[in-house]
Amino acid sequence: MASVLIVAVLVLLNRRTSANPLHAYDRSIRPYGTCKSFDIPIFATADSAVYDIPRVNNDVEATAWAIWDATRTTPHGPDSRLQNTTTSETFKIHAQLCVPKARRPHGDILQLATHGVHYDSRYWDSAYQPEQHSYVDASLKAGYSIFTYDRLGVGQSDHPDAYTVVQGAIELEILRQLTLMARNGSLYDFAKHVQTKNKVQLPAPAKPDKVVHVGHSFGSVLTSSFLANYANLSDGAIITGYLLGLNLASAGSTSWSLEYAATASPPYNRGSGYVVAKKDGIQNVFFGGNMTTAYTPALFEYGNSIKQPVPVGEIASSWRILNNFAPNFTNPIQFVLPEKDFYICRGDCVGLTDATDLRATTYPNASIIEVVIQPNTGHALPLHNNATAGFQLTFDFLKSNGL
Repeated sequence: MASVLIVAVLVLLNRRTSANPLHAYDRSIRPYGTCKSFDIPIFATADSAVYDIPRVNNDVEATAWAIWDATRTTPHGPDSRLQNTTTSETFKIHAQLCVPKARRPHGDILQLATHGVHYDSRYWDSAYQPEQHSYVDASLKAGYSIFTYDRLGVGQSDHPDAYTVVQGAIELEILRQLTLMARNGSLYDFAKHVQTKNKVQLPAPAKPDKVVHVGHSFGSVLTSSFLANYANLSDGAIITGYLLGLNLASAGSTSWSLEYAATASPPYNRGSGYVVAKKDGIQNVFFGGNMTTAYTPALFEYGNSIKQPVPVGEIASSWRILNNFAPNFTNPIQFVLPEKDFYICRGDCVGLTDATDLRATTYPNASIIEVVIQPNTGHALPLHNNATAGFQLTFDFLKSNGL
């Protein structure tokens, strides 16, 4: 009977999203706020490169790429470049801005959230039991505005060349441009005036009073690099599902269990070089093995249903943004580590770092550093049974630091 109910729930969600499987059903008016989804053009220029990486045009080549990427002698850095280039282009970025009915006492605090690989911005905004698993809804309830977006190459944003365009440096620049727009008010202005099908009215102020950057996994890599390069543009940061160290990605990309996105089941409208995880890969990376208490079959099925392809050039270029040392960042930062995260901690994040270590190695001048463990949780923090407890850890941290 339980399996029948799970299937029924997912069929209902699929019906709501089948017309556009990349987009959750409309939830513009919510119990604690209003959300508006839109596409925004972002012009960005950044250093890029042609990398010496295998081409991927079928399932066999997807597996071969993963083995190549995980091979210990494969170069992952500047030595893998064949040619330096520059990417300069206007990209369509799909985004959602949500504003609360009741704001924080300190004014409008905007969280700018960047998701990781294998998912799009729906990672932050679960359509399955949103009252328990949507970080967006929880943020609105806590009085925060929140901006989420599909990174380049993912979801409803543009899907350019997977080898030469979708790379770490251009994604960092897109994050910078979005932050500048948030801080000067043009992001709110655009969101309020852009025309959408549901004609929702967004009651946003002229601009946020402060901007807090939130990341997950590869989104935390980008956020960390942002703090290292543009510390003056962030009033605080929440780093989830990421810790730079020997255990990070030590399971290797073969654990992703990949297939070629264009011919996957279901297929994705992507070109050469886009790969997508099979169901067991999603379990390996995001959920782990403890379904008994950590997550439910329905959460796992939902997590698999919203997965997204990954462009291989993004992985090849990630060395460019693994520059975490941020001496100019002087604001609060919290690390939220899932206790059972297999991909960043090889299954056990307890005791791997603390505030003293992070201050010595990464954030010497941060006003406060906090490291918290979300118990009995894998890499996909919102899609576990105690997600709301993890959300509250972050809201308590922000509140205690005037955010």
